[in-house]
Amino acid sequence: MNRYYYLFNPEVNLMKSKLSVLLAGAVLSLSLASTAALASNNGVGVDHDRQDAKNAGHHQQKSKPGMKAKVKKMAKHLALTDEQREQVKVINQQAKESRVVLQESMQGFHQQRKALMMAEHFNEQAFIDLQGQYQESFAQIALIKAKKKHSFIMILTEAQKEKMQSHQKHERRRMHLAE
Repeated sequence: MNRYYYLFNPEVNLMKSKLSVLLAGAVLSLSLASTAALASNNGVGVDHDRQDAKNAGHHQQKSKPGMKAKVKKMAKHLALTDEQREQVKVINQQAKESRVVLQESMQGFHQQRKALMMAEHFNEQAFIDLQGQYQESFAQIALIKAKKKHSFIMILTEAQKEKMQSHQKHERRRMHLAE
């Protein structure tokens, strides 16, 4: 067999071109699949799964994961002074103390709601009754959150308020596009 057989044989060249097309298709489909997987996680990798498993069962003592980081990031973004940072700490502590009173009530709500969710058949009326029974607690929590936000906004300068509003608009737009 001639050593140039593979270079000039049309059947071999056709096989090579088919193989290269198949390989290119496989690489393209794998890259699209990985991009879709990252997009479905909003660009976040596997680390959240590990973090959720690590914090499982501890959610009652802690606030939302990353909440402190968000507050620090916002404080840095708004360039808060040391005095403003201390005021924010006081505001957060007061809100936390107010929520402690409602915590026991909310635990009762969550246990009853969980029991309704685990039932074989969903009982709409029981769920509506449960929501109505705890409506006062929900209103109190909303009031605590509103007072906390208002107090935070009152310690900001006008420039910081404008910067916060533009940041919030940007975040809402970004979250809307992510959906």
